[in-house]
Amino acid sequence: MSRLRAAPLAALAAALAASFLVACGDAGSSASTAAPPTGTVAVYFAGDAGDLVAEARPVPAGTGPLDAAMGALAEGPASPDLIAALPPGTRVLGAAVEDGVATVDLSADFEAGYPSGGSAAELAAVAPLVRTAAEAAGTGRVRILVEGRAPAPAGGQLDLSEPLSPEDVAAGG
Repeated sequence: MSRLRAAPLAALAAALAASFLVACGDAGSSASTAAPPTGTVAVYFAGDAGDLVAEARPVPAGTGPLDAAMGALAEGPASPDLIAALPPGTRVLGAAVEDGVATVDLSADFEAGYPSGGSAAELAAVAPLVRTAAEAAGTGRVRILVEGRAPAPAGGQLDLSEPLSPEDVAAGG
């Protein structure tokens, strides 16, 4: 008779242990518990002809659209046919929206690697940044900062001391 009682008690103990591991999280488990993306954002990169091409990127759970878009812009394009918008090594230090203006703060690598090849090269860097940030933030203007200050890249033709709209940096605009 004791064997009959021991089997149900062992099963109950195993079930309680399994419930405890599920409730507390099993450090040895390889199952992912990351929440699924909450949507997508359009991230723009320049094509060979100078046109802007959108790539859809996921917005990770717990991340805002502007932060997700700027992180994806810093990662560069998925397509080898598109041109990276940010100079190599550029990191996004922060992104926020205040009074209808999106502000994107970049590392000093942005200014150090800013294109010197004329207005077309400059637009290939700035236009994707401005359009991506404006759309992700739902604003009409974007302020670009480098380490918290207005950038003044050598040889730059665009005035980066004031917020820019996507129209300000449109090819031919």
